[in-house]
Amino acid sequence: MEAMELTRWRQRHPQYTYWCGTLLGGCGERLTDRLYESKVCHFAHHPHHTCTRTANGEDSADHLFMRRALRSWMGNRGLKATVRMPGDTPTSGGSIDVDPQGMARRLHFRLRPDLNGSWGPAPGETPAPREEADWIFGLGGAVPGVFWNESGYVFRIRFETKGAERCPYLGVQQRGQATEWTPFSAAVLTPDGLATPAVDKIRAARRRATADDKRRSGIARSPEVPPPPVRELGRDELIVALRDALELDARWATKPTLKHLGQTVGVDFTRYDDADLVDLLTEVDIPFPAHAPVLSALIRTDKGAPLPYLASVIEGIGLGKPSSAPHLKRWAQREADRAFAKYGVPARTMPQELPLNAAVPQRRTRARLSPRRGELQGIHQAAGQGSKRPSTDEWMRLQHLLAEGQQLADGAGGGTAARLTQELRAARRLLEGTRRTQLNSRRLRVLRKTSAELEAAITTARQTAQRNQKAFNDTSHERPAEEPKERDRRQRNTQLDKAKKPAVPAPDELRQQLIAVAQAASTTHWLLLSGGKNTAQDVRLTLLTQIEDRSGSDAPLLSSLVVAPGGGPVPFFREILRDLGLAVPRSDEALQRIWHREQERAHAAYASPPRVMPPRLVPRQASTDPAHEST
Repeated sequence: MEAMELTRWRQRHPQYTYWCGTLLGGCGERLTDRLYESKVCHFAHHPHHTCTRTANGEDSADHLFMRRALRSWMGNRGLKATVRMPGDTPTSGGSIDVDPQGMARRLHFRLRPDLNGSWGPAPGETPAPREEADWIFGLGGAVPGVFWNESGYVFRIRFETKGAERCPYLGVQQRGQATEWTPFSAAVLTPDGLATPAVDKIRAARRRATADDKRRSGIARSPEVPPPPVRELGRDELIVALRDALELDARWATKPTLKHLGQTVGVDFTRYDDADLVDLLTEVDIPFPAHAPVLSALIRTDKGAPLPYLASVIEGIGLGKPSSAPHLKRWAQREADRAFAKYGVPARTMPQELPLNAAVPQRRTRARLSPRRGELQGIHQAAGQGSKRPSTDEWMRLQHLLAEGQQLADGAGGGTAARLTQELRAARRLLEGTRRTQLNSRRLRVLRKTSAELEAAITTARQTAQRNQKAFNDTSHERPAEEPKERDRRQRNTQLDKAKKPAVPAPDELRQQLIAVAQAASTTHWLLLSGGKNTAQDVRLTLLTQIEDRSGSDAPLLSSLVVAPGGGPVPFFREILRDLGLAVPRSDEALQRIWHREQERAHAAYASPPRVMPPRLVPRQASTDPAHEST
């Protein structure tokens, strides 16, 4: 709360008093509001008082939000239930038990482990039989095997911040597969327990397998049903999924292991050797801009230490080598703190970066060099200075190719234009996002590969344009009709190619989903959109650009409703503004204001009834950037 807001609040509610909440583990004593001009205003105890509350984070009241969501959820379905929080204190272990009236099924929520690290029942509590109870666990650690459902899944719960609310999401985690999340309000309670779309699919597969087994054997028995087959992710899909998973882990301030990441993205990393994992994690971290935290530093071994090959990943990114193993551990902890600050909700100011090459005390001595040794040192220095020149030439070559390709893309069309546009975006991301890094051998290979692919796309586009021009000028010859069999074969091949591609949301479908989000005056994330899972970054940019209104009207930007894992706009929001003909701000602060304003405009435009939209902060590209920076 800002100082002006607190002043208005005091004027509107002069008789209000504030107390430390006992349901949050507090002491129950009276609080006072603190007014500050230079920092955030807040509530605080009176001086010389010690409070018993230990949890002060954003998730410290999740058990209260969950209890309120449960009561609303039960009321909307016409059910009555007893909702209680067992334990010595209301917050111990974040435990909530639900006993619906008229049903034998019970629900046990464990939002976090208790002080002893246990997920089990509260002290003195007798658990219900497993077939008559559903256990729902938070994200504070691995779930013991005894709580896994006989069908091979377990329920998870997490919370998303939306305004002043913490909205729960129910997840279904299967062994070796990614967790599928559903808003808790959309879950249903059946005699068999909680049900979501993911649970319905698992139960349907189990029933089909049981029926097939009965037909084959002629006897009724309950076979062990293997989990559904895991779809193998492509290289690009795996990189996107890993990046999203690490950003979400940073959002929840957790340091995952490779096993945990494998369960999240549905990949068994034990099949990868260290060299493959180094290459994979390097590609995960390479596209990030300057001063962004290294997400690979979040990953821990089973003993809680950084990955043993983290130094190779850092070198592959181009950040250099750590001065020592102990300093690498300090650096990894600092990067984890920076990631928690950037992607946390709300985001905080990141701590200062810790240099990799920490100063090691050395004793300096002057030594007289022989003429031969001095000559060799001069040669090595000259070679070192000359080695930087090829990398500079490579950057300039990519810049020239980018300018040439942009001219061809403006007049191109069809599949050639699509490929050229994709290569142009890849080159632009490489130029804008990673030029800060040292150009080691790995980065030089990436740079040369990007230049080669862009040059090939430019050559193809130029040849296509020449053929089209020749066909346009030569009107005396007609193209022979295609044979029916050949045409049918090409259509079948096209359909097969489309079937092999991973499912992505259609632009119209995505637009309707975002309109529904705007009508609810809310925001969303790619992982929560139907079909948005495992979608590559360039496909996301294309989809969000296609759904926008290009008629030149004052329609709000629906793409502003998609929130990055860090809580801000998606990384390519500037490219969306550029593609729509809007001015692109230089500063992140201006971009943040534009993004928030477009959310407000979308909520107003699709409200029921619609409200007057606030004016747009971003002008057309004809306006100058300095004028825009004043917004």
